[in-house]
Amino acid sequence: MLALAVGCGPAPGNVEAPRAMDETASRVARFKSVEDDVLHTLAAIDRRVARRAHLEPREEDLRHLTMGAVLAEDASLAVVDGAIDPFSFEARARGLAAVKATIATAPAELPLASGPLAAPALERELLLRLVDEEVVRLEEERALPRSASSLVRAVVETWQAPASQQHAAERDRWLSRRLHEVSASISGAAAPGTGALDVVRARELDDALDALEHDAESGGLVRATAELVKLRELLEGLATRPAVAASSDWTSVGRRLRVHLGLALAPDVLERRLDAAERALRSAATRAADGAHLDPDALAAHAALLVFAGGPCAVAVPGSRVRSMAPSPERAVGCRLRQGMLSATDDTMRAYMLVAMHDHVVVAQWALDAARGTATIAQATGKHRPLSRPGPDVAARWERIALARPVAAIGGGLAADVLFGAGDPGARARVWSELGEVPLDIAERELQLRAADAPTKK
Repeated sequence: MLALAVGCGPAPGNVEAPRAMDETASRVARFKSVEDDVLHTLAAIDRRVARRAHLEPREEDLRHLTMGAVLAEDASLAVVDGAIDPFSFEARARGLAAVKATIATAPAELPLASGPLAAPALERELLLRLVDEEVVRLEEERALPRSASSLVRAVVETWQAPASQQHAAERDRWLSRRLHEVSASISGAAAPGTGALDVVRARELDDALDALEHDAESGGLVRATAELVKLRELLEGLATRPAVAASSDWTSVGRRLRVHLGLALAPDVLERRLDAAERALRSAATRAADGAHLDPDALAAHAALLVFAGGPCAVAVPGSRVRSMAPSPERAVGCRLRQGMLSATDDTMRAYMLVAMHDHVVVAQWALDAARGTATIAQATGKHRPLSRPGPDVAARWERIALARPVAAIGGGLAADVLFGAGDPGARARVWSELGEVPLDIAERELQLRAADAPTKK
């Protein structure tokens, strides 16, 4: 791993010669050019990345991707608003393979740091990891019908209102086709436990369809709206199925935790870590609430609103395009917890945030138990109790996230643990925000380095 923190000791004895400095600058410039190509290609492959990176897909990149689909006789390709749609799995795979080939042309030898925050070697590592994340995301989203809610959310997140009647007609044909494919995948799935859509994931998909239904109706997409109604009728039929027994999904979840969060933890190690975090946060949240003289009902109600809260979350980091991106879905909770802790300027808000952090750890415990197959979601929620008092609808949403989006749920709990750490969460939030959008292993490492360095600073 590469360290970003820069020590405060004396300057090195050997000053880099001008020629070597020129060569280093040339390598950094070459890398930045490759990085720009990679990010723009990723933007054309998936508009979710375009939004996170604050980019618009380039016509030349889209042209290369669509030409590849034509040559491969890929009839599954669809292009929407200047980018490949999330259901175009084969085109996404070819594009990601091309991106990896592009990165291979970048210089491998880059300086560890070239300023207070600019770190080309770290930027290269993060760019490589970003591509690996998108490869794993594609693998996961290929698995219809289990991935249907993720794909529907992708459509909603990148939705642009049709600009004309012709545009609306094209959008209607495309969306009705994709919704029909989702319905067909559900109807053709095998029995529960072998890839079929279970009751909780069916409800997660039904929730995701709410916003899509609004977009389709407001855009006058008649055919797509009709397909959406059929899909919801199909999902309603799944609600009568009995709950399935606990079964392990850890092989898949563990791999995704490693790629998206950067933490490779055995499930028993992860269990102990979350248990310790839950106890520490429960104690800290209780003390904070008592110190702020908060009414328990008001505290519980407000804190519940902060768990899995939505809204934009990104910090511009000078010298780093990757660390200036908005967080991935798997790391979004960490960004919002940092944001919330930085905004907690009084005892009341700090108490709210500590309760919310505690409850993120609890939902992570639910997700871990379910992913390991040691408990059903009903059994897990009975074992691990939140401090806030979510209403039935909110609690059901947390359960669906724990089961259907376990990496995001566990990522939220681990982010709360990293943020709470051994020091002041507010101070840790400031340091982490300076780092920007990084996987949890890098955030944890840098926070430890800063903490170790702090006593020596004058």
